Amino acid sequence: MDLRRGVIGMRRRCLLVILVGASLGLAQAPPSPKQPLDQVQVLALLAGGVSSQRLAMLANERGIGFEPTEDYLTTLKDAGADGVLLGALRVAKHAKPDALSSEVAAKRAEVQSHLARGAQLSHSKLYPEAEQECRAALQLEPDNPELHFALGYILCEQKKMDLAIPEFRAAIRLRPEGIEGYFNLGTALSLKGDLDGAIAEYRTAIRLQPDEALAHYNLGTALAQRGDMSGADAEFRTAIRLQADFAPAHYNLGLALKEKGDLEGAIAEYRTAIRLQPNFADIHNNLGIALGEKGDTDGAVAEYRSALRLQPDNEAAHFNLGRMLAQKLDVDGTIAECRAAILLRPDRAWSHALLGIALGEKGNRRAALEELSKAHSLDPTNSFFAQQYERLKEVNR
Repeated sequence: MDLRRGVIGMRRRCLLVILVGASLGLAQAPPSPKQPLDQVQVLALLAGGVSSQRLAMLANERGIGFEPTEDYLTTLKDAGADGVLLGALRVAKHAKPDALSSEVAAKRAEVQSHLARGAQLSHSKLYPEAEQECRAALQLEPDNPELHFALGYILCEQKKMDLAIPEFRAAIRLRPEGIEGYFNLGTALSLKGDLDGAIAEYRTAIRLQPDEALAHYNLGTALAQRGDMSGADAEFRTAIRLQADFAPAHYNLGLALKEKGDLEGAIAEYRTAIRLQPNFADIHNNLGIALGEKGDTDGAVAEYRSALRLQPDNEAAHFNLGRMLAQKLDVDGTIAECRAAILLRPDRAWSHALLGIALGEKGNRRAALEELSKAHSLDPTNSFFAQQYERLKEVNR
């Protein structure tokens, strides 16, 4: 039995949709008109996951409306702020804060206290507890758009899209000129499967701020998910023109080009994405697929190994490495990688099939038949599995 016959690649499109404040920390949108940031806004955005780098940029651009005391900076540090943000706040232009009555000042201090705890809990990924603190803050200031924004993000992190969407809509209603609400509303709608709704929100954000790379990027992602690869291609290219070091845009452009059949273009974009963000396993995995289709088996193997070095539990990379090792007639390597893939995802029919073929090559016919039988039971419509099973049975007679 030829180890190389009939085995297909495992594709991972893995289009990245970025929440404003998602863990990638790239190209997040500003919270609203360019007024100085106040203490609650900074904490709310931090609770919503916005990166320290982005908040530092906002502080430099807009200034702050408060004196950054050491106690406040410690609170931010406990909530995940890094030295870049803390340093930016220390040197930012300080606008004189509005005078508040004692009653209003006391309420604001209570809001800030809840939000500080919520930001710390969000940073620790204790999202249910962070949600409680954000809701307590919102009871005190129900018309604060940044609080709705932070709560929406925390709800998204818990996959509570039906609850997150009204929070983002509230942020938009209270601050319709701020594009961040449209971004995260679009992403929540996309994750819920409402691509048309997501596209409409991203287009609104672009109309408000046409030079924001993330708006074009997320629109491109939604268009790609809807199957409009030409439209996606154009939006990803616009995002890259606006922000050349936007690694996810290069990656998703590569995926779109691959879908359109432009293998060389896809490889170039994957390589650019890796240069900008070398520690993202799925980019290496998809570059490996493209190189394998081009016939560069050694290059593909190297990329799959890079993916697994970064993410040892990447099931697709284990399978794809096994597939490439099969093409190189490395039977033992194929068996090891298929077993690793099956441990991570036992219901993947092709992993069992490739393992069965490799075991057959080793002469372990009984185990090979068991694996091919599992593959056929997982995907009875695949005639290849049945053919391999019957062929191996004939050899045993």
